[in-house]
Amino acid sequence: MKEFARLREMVHDISGVPQELITPESTADQLNLDLLDMAELMLSVEEEFDVLIEDDTAIQTMGDLVQLLQIA
Repeated sequence: MKEFARLREMVHDISGVPQELITPESTADQLNLDLLDMAELMLSVEEEFDVLIEDDTAIQTMGDLVQLLQIA
């Protein structure tokens, strides 16, 4: 699950939350990510993984985002 490891690094860089506290069940609220942080994360993910995230409202947890990356 290398996508999750990289995602943890990205979330940590944006939020400052220690990586060990970021789990697949973590939500944006639990990670103190506001709308601007989430927009930055989505743009970074799109660039890093060369994907287009069309419906970010379907992403409720970090696990949802990893699942989307594995499908793409």
